Amino acid sequence: MAEKIIMPKLGNTVESSVILSWKVKPGDIVTKDTILCEIETDKATMEVPAGVDGTVLALLKKEGDDVPVLETIAIVGQPGEVWGNTEVFSQASTVSISPSATASVTSREEKEEAETAMPKELHGEETHSSPRARMAMYHLGVDPEAIDKGSGPDGRILEKDVIEASIQGPSIQEATIQEIPTQEAFIQGTSSKMPEAAQTQTAKAESATNEKTEFQSIPLIGIRKRIAGRMHDSVQTTAQYTEHSSADAEHLLALRARLKAQENPNIASITIGDLVLMAVVRILPEFPEFNAHLEGNELRLFKPIHLGVAVDTPRGLMVPVIRNAQALPLIGISMEVKRLAKACQSGRADPGSLSGSTFTVTNLGAFGVEWFTPIVNAPETAILGLCTIRPTPLKTDKGIETRMRIGLSLTVDHQVIDGAYAARFLRRLAEIIADIDIMPFSL
Repeated sequence: MAEKIIMPKLGNTVESSVILSWKVKPGDIVTKDTILCEIETDKATMEVPAGVDGTVLALLKKEGDDVPVLETIAIVGQPGEVWGNTEVFSQASTVSISPSATASVTSREEKEEAETAMPKELHGEETHSSPRARMAMYHLGVDPEAIDKGSGPDGRILEKDVIEASIQGPSIQEATIQEIPTQEAFIQGTSSKMPEAAQTQTAKAESATNEKTEFQSIPLIGIRKRIAGRMHDSVQTTAQYTEHSSADAEHLLALRARLKAQENPNIASITIGDLVLMAVVRILPEFPEFNAHLEGNELRLFKPIHLGVAVDTPRGLMVPVIRNAQALPLIGISMEVKRLAKACQSGRADPGSLSGSTFTVTNLGAFGVEWFTPIVNAPETAILGLCTIRPTPLKTDKGIETRMRIGLSLTVDHQVIDGAYAARFLRRLAEIIADIDIMPFSL
């Protein structure tokens, strides 16, 4: 009996996942452990196993599709088995595994176009052109009647047919311009014979054509779409402002140098960022409104510190969470940061590790950024941005001295945190950082 393979639900907050790549094709024999496809949630990348033994009868979604959870993405059964119904087909893109169908796919584009087509017998009529072809007709202004027969299965018009037609024949826009000299005519000096209105119309047509070739359209899907939504919602629903300050980093750099000289590789790999994270954990209990969530009209103050750490990945910004950071020694925080960052960058982070933070730290110091305005990771109430360490002239009892200082950018939600309170947080953090080499903490 044919089995439906559904898009798995990975976590309570995941509503859909994007199919990054199919690892099988119709006709392939699979086992329970065979990986059918790789998917991307709004937080991580996962592999979807078949879960059953059999033959792949159909792939109902294409690479790049954003598929709601629990929706059917593939069918596995026995070769030649009758499966599904027209109602199922009408909601999905399928591809038959019949030899005649697969033999007609002669190029990557034709394969992609064939996979978007529903078999004719399923809907009672032939689809003359593919969705991609119709989109190309719209953008390139090609008259559908100008293409009698396409290069796809059963003469179906493909995207490449539309592109060729736009090059070889007149487009809809061009057909409306009657007897307008070509570019060669301008070169030969005949442009003076052209009416001014016609010249203007030609210039506009050429300008529109050129504009279409000067950009690439990339849909926001998966993690990128999630980031866009969260950032937009954060700015729209909070009253954010940023305060900038700095802290003396002379002792911070000295401590880092001593740790780097240790034989224990875990100690030697402790970074400036790890040391500042430890300082943040140290002072958050003194400022409970910073380790909090604002949910509607309710402010939730947390006792445990679940520290979010922003990580740059090939797919976009991710914020893994160090659970109960207040209970970890410095080396524990350092090792957990590296473990979580590696998981995020490889696309193998556990979805559960990417939610539930109570305060977030983001670090752009390695890029030489002196100040920036981080966006609050709502529903949190604040986020700390770490900036670069740079030599800074400073007036002291001895006159003007140059000291190494680290920049701090603190964004808070003014709904619950006022300016003076945020300033006191920054001042206290600067004090901890300035004397971090003598502060009592365990490795």
